[in-house]
Amino acid sequence: MTTQPSPHAERVELVEDLIDALRLFTVESDVFVDVFARAHGLGRNDLNAIMWISQGTRSGHPITSGELATRLGLGAPSTSGLVDRLENAGHVRRVRDPRDRRKVTIVMQPQAMQLATDFFVPLGRLMHDTVADVDGEDLRRVTDVVRRMITAVEGARSAVQASSAGPAVAQRQR
Repeated sequence: MTTQPSPHAERVELVEDLIDALRLFTVESDVFVDVFARAHGLGRNDLNAIMWISQGTRSGHPITSGELATRLGLGAPSTSGLVDRLENAGHVRRVRDPRDRRKVTIVMQPQAMQLATDFFVPLGRLMHDTVADVDGEDLRRVTDVVRRMITAVEGARSAVQASSAGPAVAQRQR
């Protein structure tokens, strides 16, 4: 007699398959991005910073060093050094806010934006082609699920940062 798996067990298996697929996607994306990084003498934090800075530049909402530090999980000195390196390499520039001279944002240089565009646009085209047969409602559902997973990762990162900061903060207060 064949027994059917319970709906709960099937759901657990489906979620595990999704997590495995996202994990593999992340690793493959990281390897792809590392090819670009190595070709341009950039480290992982440099590339992550460029991603956040370019997103702010494209959206018209440039990022500050403090915001960048938070997103990268770095301290202010490390972030300043990273931005200095990217600025010296000609990838980014600091811009003072005309309304508040104390506020400095970081924007991508046009040639750096073009370099990244030339490298990453072909991947975007391949991704579009890959899902050309997926209907709009399925794409909306998948996007919602992936965004929820991103929120879970952000929450896990925050929890780890809070728990690892606890002993260091306690020691500094002694």
